[in-house]
Amino acid sequence: MNQTIKEHKLKLIKITNETPDVKAFRFETLKPINYLPGQFFMVRFEDDPKLQRAYSISSTPTSKDYIEITVRLVGVFTHKLFKAKINDYLIFKGPFGKLIFTEEMKDNLVMISGGCGLSAFMGIIRYCNEKKLPNKISLIYSVRTPADIIFREELEKIKSENSNFDYIITITRPKPEDNWNGCTGRISEKLLKQNIKDIETNLYYLCGPMEFVKSVIAMLETLGAKKEQIKTDIWGS
Repeated sequence: MNQTIKEHKLKLIKITNETPDVKAFRFETLKPINYLPGQFFMVRFEDDPKLQRAYSISSTPTSKDYIEITVRLVGVFTHKLFKAKINDYLIFKGPFGKLIFTEEMKDNLVMISGGCGLSAFMGIIRYCNEKKLPNKISLIYSVRTPADIIFREELEKIKSENSNFDYIITITRPKPEDNWNGCTGRISEKLLKQNIKDIETNLYYLCGPMEFVKSVIAMLETLGAKKEQIKTDIWGS
């Protein structure tokens, strides 16, 4: 699909605290911006063109008057972004990326990510839910502690309303005071086998650092998935 890469100067209109170190930043779009669920934009500040980062759009194209990125506080760019105020402007250039979903895709989807990687999938999850599409979506999501779960209430809400959506969260560093009764430990071959139906026929979306993505690909292929069934979004170092 041919897409035109454009620059957009967008005004920050809302900041939501998702976890202690993750915020969602919503920007007003006076005209609809064309992108596909799962794509990303290069984002920069007006006063520092060289300081830019790639961010997946966690909102959905069905939201015509805003787009949203969900960001963890990790480096120079995000420290500056976390100091941004309502009505500040940032420059968005895009869209880019092949980790996409379109309504023509009839596959069932399995999404696997850790930490803030879930933000790359939320646009797709929200889109399929709002459009009431028949694709079944299974999310397998790993975070350090229950406090690090982003979009927690929204995931619960979508699951309660949509029988085509299900998810499992595994906690890698549980503490007794967390009172966590769910799955624990890193994403493993055993966990994937227990929670993925029809392994050989799904479409897989993976998001995270290179080593994480490589390890999950290896596990999926061991279980019977083929390379052409796997789409990836690999974070830079």
